[in-house]
Amino acid sequence: MKELNETYAMYFNKKYELTGHVFQGRYGAELIEDRSYLLDTSRYIHMNPVAADLVMFPLEYPWSSYRYYVTQSVCPFVETSIILEQFQNSKAQYRDYVESRTSPVAEL
Repeated sequence: MKELNETYAMYFNKKYELTGHVFQGRYGAELIEDRSYLLDTSRYIHMNPVAADLVMFPLEYPWSSYRYYVTQSVCPFVETSIILEQFQNSKAQYRDYVESRTSPVAEL
């Protein structure tokens, strides 16, 4: 794997005239410390496919966890309680919150 990664990095850097690691600087983490930022981030994530013009509504995007937040569907790998507790565990209220904004990218 090391040789594969090194070879690909050299190819990629030469092709695009870059230097350094291929994935250098692409990851960023920011601590979410307040309720407002948590909810804004959740809405931003769920509305991203809409903002990117991939779908008309977030529920249409097949690779999103949004369906587990707003429908009766359950997935053992998706933890919805932290977000839904902010809406008194009402999936309808969360859906209204997320879909009430048309351009989440512009807000953040």
